[in-house]
Amino acid sequence: MMPKILVFAGLLVCIWCGASASTRQGNNTDEEAAQAFLEQYNALYADLANKYVLADWTYNTNLTDENADAAIEAGLRLSEYQAVANEEANQFDPTNFTEDTKRQLSYVGSKSLSDDEMKNLSSIIAEMGSIYGQGKVCRLNPSGEEECLSLEPELTLLMADSRNASERLWAWDGWRREVSRKIKPLYFQYVELKNKLAVVNGFNDYGDQLRQKYEDPEFESDIHSLYEEMNPLYLQLHAYVRRKLYETYGPDVINLNGTLPQSVLGDMWGRFWANLYSIGVPFPDQPSLDITQALIDQNYTITRMFETSDDFYTSMGLIPLPPTFYNLSMLEKPSDREVVCHATAWDFYDSVDYRIKMCTRINMDDFLTIHHELGHIQYFQQYSQQPTVYLEGANDGFHEAIGELMSMIVSTPKHLYAIGLLDELPTDNKTEINYLFQQALSTISTLPFHLLQDQWRWNAFRGYYGNMSSQWNGEFWALSEAIVGVHAPVERTEEDLDCPSIFHVAQDYDMIRYFTRTILQFQFAESLCEAAGHEGPLTDCDFYGSQEAGAILSDMLQLGRSKPWPDALEALTGVRKMNATAIRSYFAPLERWLQETNLANGDVPGWTTSSGTAITL
Repeated sequence: MMPKILVFAGLLVCIWCGASASTRQGNNTDEEAAQAFLEQYNALYADLANKYVLADWTYNTNLTDENADAAIEAGLRLSEYQAVANEEANQFDPTNFTEDTKRQLSYVGSKSLSDDEMKNLSSIIAEMGSIYGQGKVCRLNPSGEEECLSLEPELTLLMADSRNASERLWAWDGWRREVSRKIKPLYFQYVELKNKLAVVNGFNDYGDQLRQKYEDPEFESDIHSLYEEMNPLYLQLHAYVRRKLYETYGPDVINLNGTLPQSVLGDMWGRFWANLYSIGVPFPDQPSLDITQALIDQNYTITRMFETSDDFYTSMGLIPLPPTFYNLSMLEKPSDREVVCHATAWDFYDSVDYRIKMCTRINMDDFLTIHHELGHIQYFQQYSQQPTVYLEGANDGFHEAIGELMSMIVSTPKHLYAIGLLDELPTDNKTEINYLFQQALSTISTLPFHLLQDQWRWNAFRGYYGNMSSQWNGEFWALSEAIVGVHAPVERTEEDLDCPSIFHVAQDYDMIRYFTRTILQFQFAESLCEAAGHEGPLTDCDFYGSQEAGAILSDMLQLGRSKPWPDALEALTGVRKMNATAIRSYFAPLERWLQETNLANGDVPGWTTSSGTAITL
């Protein structure tokens, strides 16, 4: 999914991570001069950012050293301008300026390290990205010939479909041997340099810088409060899935009272459990909600899947894809070069060019991913007339929530039936439980995972793990057991550092955005369904074709980051804080069913970690 802190050829360009507001100490009180400076900055930054994104696009869609070097140079030019602009912005005293001028100034540029250090940082992230993008796991095939599997599509398909625990473990361990072990020494350097850069810009450390993007001094504690509120539902889901995995793999793999081995959870990282649906579907005799075969039978092409998604947005009166989208995007995996397949949406900062990079396949997962990615494109287009410093979602979670909300609505039986991808519209309670279970595997299961990734990194940036490399990985798995209820399926060694085995960590994207998006998408859903005149449970809501829903959504999207995110949240939902009321209500029928089923099976939600800590309701 699209992370909007952009990494171009490995150099972080965080448009919104300028110096801490407390470092603005100038004495120029001329607001007209400040506004003239901002007008120039917004224009120059847009031009440099456009060149930067073009270079990074070329690199991500053709992983060569030459393209990496070109993108790094473009990034350094932008970084240099950020530093110069930051110094100019610091000449102003914005105390008595209007709120808009103050806000724009707060996002102008950032200080840099030395040229050598900035180039080193960009090269480190570029190399981590190259290791990730070109990672392969090799084995001998039945003919005795070596075959090497890339993450996309071979390893991803294996982790989605295989029910052979040994094969899954081979892929899981192999990916970490070939990718995160190689990333490990680079990652230590990355942490050191990112912290140094954050401190120069007035933050305590890089984690502090990332959290301050959310403009809430209580952000970390608020996230943990939301996690505690969601935890009872997650523990019930964990216990139910554990039972189904036990029935699939047996007692040698699954302990009915313990944590789960990460290698059996549906993908390479245990992030999304959606691929466990077939082994855990509550009522397997009900009609399948998987439309993969329908897409194939109805001769859907990749282009048609994107066109169908575009139609979903335009049916609400939203902006269609630009004419250049299909010519300039990378929608299939090319056969003649190495690319980064991770699906991302791209804004080229010229109010015209928007693209998606994706190695698309004809299946339901990618059908929903397309709707998610076009949510980012829609957001880009809606706020495109804002000043450059505001070309961002209200916060990173907003960007992700819009896309994920659209994927959720599109996956409802009501919508799939309406567009001809389901033969009949089921209305019974069993189908509702199946649907909610399917949704939970893509939402509820991710909450502790996303918290884990950033809690570990926040602690690393704070220096909690010291200089002992073994402690870094040991703390990652200790947190994984405590928060997610998941353990490493094979003994880890001094060589391992497993958190950077996932794209977002290897490429400098925070993941708490995905935690916040999961909470926000249900708050957004309530408001949009109400605007569309929907009555009844949200599981039955489809605002396809609702101009009313489109209008209030557009009003919020157009704000970009021009207002504090609680203002944007209030504009759409009427409240100013993230809360779990909507998501808990949405999943209430499933939670009751899980409680009853787990009780009947004698399964107690919770687990005991390897250190002896009991995690219970």
